[in-house]
Amino acid sequence: MSVSKTFKTMRQPLLIVVTSATFLVGCGQPDSRSTSDIVSETSSTLDLNDAQAREMARVFDTVRPELEVLKEIRMQLREEMLAQMQQDAVNVEDVTALLEAKWASVHAKLPALAQKFTDFHKMLTPEQRIKVKERISKGWKSNHLERLESANTSRIVFGMSFALDLDDIQEQEMTNIINTLLSTSVEIKERHRELREEIYEQLQQDSVNGKNIEGLLDVRWSEVKSKLPLLAQGFTDLHTILTQEQRMKISEKLEKRWESGKHGNR
Repeated sequence: MSVSKTFKTMRQPLLIVVTSATFLVGCGQPDSRSTSDIVSETSSTLDLNDAQAREMARVFDTVRPELEVLKEIRMQLREEMLAQMQQDAVNVEDVTALLEAKWASVHAKLPALAQKFTDFHKMLTPEQRIKVKERISKGWKSNHLERLESANTSRIVFGMSFALDLDDIQEQEMTNIINTLLSTSVEIKERHRELREEIYEQLQQDSVNGKNIEGLLDVRWSEVKSKLPLLAQGFTDLHTILTQEQRMKISEKLEKRWESGKHGNR
């Protein structure tokens, strides 16, 4: 197993925790391109008229700040989880509080996002909304949670054992933790899929109500919130069974990966 593949496997449990806990945060990432470039591409794809193009620019300019805040929340959560990983000891209540605080920040943005969805829906014809659904569907296939579907406990544990030199007890405890985290991530992934299908259904309706969209998002937000203590416990257990040196190896690799991704998204 190459060093690159080994570390990719090794970081899987942490990615399950962070990705699962922030799946809604990552649902709408800000586009680094200018509004005019995005509107131009969208106009070409959907054959927007001049009035629609102007409305598209207005909607995008108003939603961009909200998406930037969500991106910042996710980045802060990543950094704080890494800081927790590098501590000598962690408390499950503290980790739970950290996750719930970030999730509450996401909740505060739901009304604005619901309104932007409603504005976007109003400006499109039924034919254009069908095209949007097709494009969104293709994009969602590459989501992190989709890739987690192929995760295999024995492969993950083998990779971590090879990279971190886990002893037999650590391997067994790691197996138990990963099985729990994978089970939780599957449940969250199902909520994500349900939200996707509900958004599809709303997109195809002749009209939508902002409050109804907000309620839909709120229900899914609450369902994921209920899983945060389980994710916090998994993270705490993972921290407990690893040595300081092993935790530092994981943290360093994740920092490099996320920093590389940050530059790549500019």
